[in-house]
Amino acid sequence: MRCNTAKRQIERQLDNELSADLIRELDLHLKQCSACRANREQMLRLMQLLQKPAQPEFPAWLHHQILDQAAQHDKKRLHIKHRRRLQLIPAMLAVIISLALGAVIGKNAYGNVNPLPDTRVVASDQKTGVTEVAAFGESSLLGDSNYNGAINE
Repeated sequence: MRCNTAKRQIERQLDNELSADLIRELDLHLKQCSACRANREQMLRLMQLLQKPAQPEFPAWLHHQILDQAAQHDKKRLHIKHRRRLQLIPAMLAVIISLALGAVIGKNAYGNVNPLPDTRVVASDQKTGVTEVAAFGESSLLGDSNYNGAINE
């Protein structure tokens, strides 16, 4: 019998699937072949390990302890998250205050340094008695000395 055949026969013998004649042939081969004997011993040890009862489950208290620690960790994480949200409030207030303060300072400083000219122009027509007031921002065409009522155009 060859070693490959003997290995298959060893597996069948351990599963109680061999006839008496094949068991005798296998025993003769195992007496002569040390490699197949070692293989059979290894398979027997493996079967014994597989037939042992399963490892006991974890105790219930350990499961609950792990869950409690996970819940505490989640609470801590949420507390940190809320604290970060609360830090946004002072930052937003600082931005709003700085914008408002900048607007007030800019308006006062610009008004003192470069006040806007009074650009209201009053035009009155003596024939009809109509008085018109025109204001066009910083300068007015009516008050402009370079504009002659479109005479030059």
